[in-house]
Amino acid sequence: MSIEQAHVEQALEILGDGTRLDVLGEHADLLRFAESRITAQHSERRLRVRVRTTRNGRSVAGSLETLEPAAVQVLADRLNAALGDLPPLSTATDSDDAVEASDDQPAVAASASVLDSDPAVRHQWFSTVRDGLDASTTLGGAIRYDVLDRVVANSDGLFRAETLTKASIQAIAKKGANSVSVRYMNRDADRIPVHEIPERLRSALTPLPTRGAHHGTCRVLLKPQAVLTLIATYGHFVLGATGYATGRSAVAGKLGERVVSELISLVDDGGDAAGLASGFDAEGNVRRRTQLIDRGVLTGVVSDRRRAAVTGGVPTGHAVPDGWRFGGDPSPSNLLLDAGDTSDEELLTQVGSGLVVNRLDYLRSLHPKQTMVTGTTRDATYWAEDGRLVGWHPQVRFTFRMVDVLNAVLAVGNTRECGDTTFMDSVVVPSLLIDAGPLVLP
Repeated sequence: MSIEQAHVEQALEILGDGTRLDVLGEHADLLRFAESRITAQHSERRLRVRVRTTRNGRSVAGSLETLEPAAVQVLADRLNAALGDLPPLSTATDSDDAVEASDDQPAVAASASVLDSDPAVRHQWFSTVRDGLDASTTLGGAIRYDVLDRVVANSDGLFRAETLTKASIQAIAKKGANSVSVRYMNRDADRIPVHEIPERLRSALTPLPTRGAHHGTCRVLLKPQAVLTLIATYGHFVLGATGYATGRSAVAGKLGERVVSELISLVDDGGDAAGLASGFDAEGNVRRRTQLIDRGVLTGVVSDRRRAAVTGGVPTGHAVPDGWRFGGDPSPSNLLLDAGDTSDEELLTQVGSGLVVNRLDYLRSLHPKQTMVTGTTRDATYWAEDGRLVGWHPQVRFTFRMVDVLNAVLAVGNTRECGDTTFMDSVVVPSLLIDAGPLVLP
C-alpha cells in the first residue's frame, strides 16, 4: 500500500487552509500458532487518515479511511460547519507555523526482506522453532510482518513521508505447568536470529522443582523483557513535557536534579538503529535525540509543538496522533536505556537469595504522579539461591512505585534487547538488579 503525494495534496486542497493530514497505511501479514500447530494466517490492510483544521483560533478534527475526493469533501463540509459553530479561542492552540519543513528528516530504510514478504519464510520460522523443541513441549505465539506507509502534510507545504518495516516473532513454550517466552523484532526480517530461539526456550524450561511462594522483601533480577515494560510505562507517565509543565509528572520542576539511580541513563532517539527507528511524529516534527536522564539526573523531557516552550522552543518530535487512546500529551517513542558492565552470570550471582523475573505483564497505572503501578509476572519466574536458579516461583502480582524501583538499582546488565509496547514504537533495555525493598512479594 503506497500513499500518493498527489492524492494527499488533492485532499488538502479540498479541506482548505489551516489543515494538517496524518496518513497511515498499514499492511500486516500474520501467522499464529498454538499447541505446536499453525492456527491462522492472514493479511490485513488499512488506511487511516487523521485530519485537523485550524482557522481563526478555532480547531476541529476528524478522520477517514480513504482519500477519495467525495469522502474528503463530506468531511470538509462537516468540519467547516463545526468551525462556524465554535466560539473563538483566546489563542490558537494548534498552528502548524512551528513545523520546519526545512529540517532534515532522518532517513529510515525500508527492508526488502519485509517488503517482499514471502509466506514460506514465516512457515520456515515456525518450523525451525517447533522442530527444535522436544515432543513434550508445546509451542504458541505469532509471527508478524508489518509495512507502514506514513505521511504528514499540511496546507502550508509541509510534506513528510516514510515507509517503515517491521518483522517480529513471539514464541511461547510450555511444558507441564511452566511456560517461557522469547520475543524478537527488527526493521529487517533477515536480522532476526530465529535459529537461536529453540535453545533459548529449552534453556529457560530448565527442569527445576516448583517452590512455594516467598513473602516479603528480596532482591529481584528483572530481565530485559520485564525492564522493557517498566521503562516504557515510566517514560510514558513521567517524561512528557505536558506533565512536566503542569505539575502532573513525578519529575515536575526537577530538571537538573537526581530522580533515579546514578546507574540509569536514558535517551529517546528515533534515529538509533538499535531500536525501531522512525523520522517524524504525528505533527510532522522531526524526531530529535533527547537525553532524558544522565546518570540518574533529569536532563530533558519530550515535547510537541504545543509544549515546545518546555524544550527551548523546539519540539522534540513526540506529538501523538489525534484521538490517541493513550491520551493527547507528548510521549516518548524510541527509548534506549544504556547498558552497564555486568554480565548475566554476574547479575545472577549478585541476586543471592531472590527472584528472577523474565516478563512483567498487565502493568497498569494506579497513581501517575506517585508512579504507582500494579502488574504481574509472566512466563519463567524463578527463585535463585547462591547465584543459581533452584526452582520455579509462582507468578507474583506486584504493586509498587516505579521511582522507588529505579532508585534501588544495584547493577545494570551489559546485554540489551529490543521490544515495543502498544503505546511506544521501541524500547531497548538491559537487565536490572533491584535491591530488596521496593518490590515486596505479598
